[in-house]
Amino acid sequence: MNCYNLQVIRYLFYYLLVVMSSCNVKDNSNQDTLEAKVLHPEYKLNQDVEIIGLLYHRFGEEKYPSTNISIPLFRQQLTYLKQNNIRVISLSKAIKKLKSNEEKGRYVVITIDDAFHSFLNDGFPVLNEFGFEATLFINTETVGSGDYLGWSDLQYLNDHGIEIGNHTHSHAYFLDMDIELRQQAFVEDIKSAQKIIEEKLGIDPKIFAYPFGEYDNEMKEELKKMGFTCAAAQNSGVMSSYSDLFALPRFPMTDVYGKMSVFKEKINMKALPVIKTIPNSTIASENPPVLEISIEKNNLQFDQMQCFVQGGNCMISPRDSLGLSYQIMSDRVLTTRRALYTITVPDKKNMNWYWFSYQWIFPDTQ
Repeated sequence: MNCYNLQVIRYLFYYLLVVMSSCNVKDNSNQDTLEAKVLHPEYKLNQDVEIIGLLYHRFGEEKYPSTNISIPLFRQQLTYLKQNNIRVISLSKAIKKLKSNEEKGRYVVITIDDAFHSFLNDGFPVLNEFGFEATLFINTETVGSGDYLGWSDLQYLNDHGIEIGNHTHSHAYFLDMDIELRQQAFVEDIKSAQKIIEEKLGIDPKIFAYPFGEYDNEMKEELKKMGFTCAAAQNSGVMSSYSDLFALPRFPMTDVYGKMSVFKEKINMKALPVIKTIPNSTIASENPPVLEISIEKNNLQFDQMQCFVQGGNCMISPRDSLGLSYQIMSDRVLTTRRALYTITVPDKKNMNWYWFSYQWIFPDTQ
């Protein structure tokens, strides 16, 4: 029997499990209503604050279409934010607002990973023109080499209001390392970057971004021990009281994913109130992986729930009679190293859409 036939049988097996579970849903109302109001009870976040995180890499570099945004489009985006009186703040300020009991409102955080020359040459002048703040994550090993900004450039940006964050020293694929070595290598790499940043710029960043958006639970715990206040990932979504501060979502912004029609939708997106996920790990142990989510009761049209993955769709099955818990699985085998289950639900007035994405990582796929 070849691998394809085995995968088909495996897929049918999971499909039968989903169908059986949807036909035998139990009333778990007591269990669901007793769940914590937030997914991560170690910190209580402000339910009156939502933050849209935007992720950029390159500016005006058309030869890198997967990570580039054109300057005219970038200007259009910032114009929309300015015209609609949407406040743009740094990531550190965003975390303070999420932790405060006195703040209300929606904000935007502009983040830039890797510190390429095009940010200083083309992106920053536009940001500066609009008077917007931004957060730049740097990996210290490449500073001053090739296409990357030097220390004097970074000092200039920091002096002019750009927040600098830690993006490790080596920007390595840490999940490719043996699990016994991964944690130590990750910690040492971050400490190296932190020391260099402090020596070169005189600052001690408390914000972090995972290289390639890849992490495991042990890496999150190490960041907490080292005193970081948050960590940015690369799954899309809205930062809210339901967010994990050490796996913050950001919407990628490129010429494809940031065109104005899409940009406006994402700026006005709301956070789906997911209070529990199973498994509690981004590393997929099967393909396609199975995700279970529990959602805090809200004024949403759960019968209109959608899930997208890798250009396809997911199978969605209720796990209880209240429609607050769902099992989700891709309708196809996933073929990339990283994949997202992106779930959207409209409210009952079709006025707002709510968004949640879950990242899967297949370290053996290059």
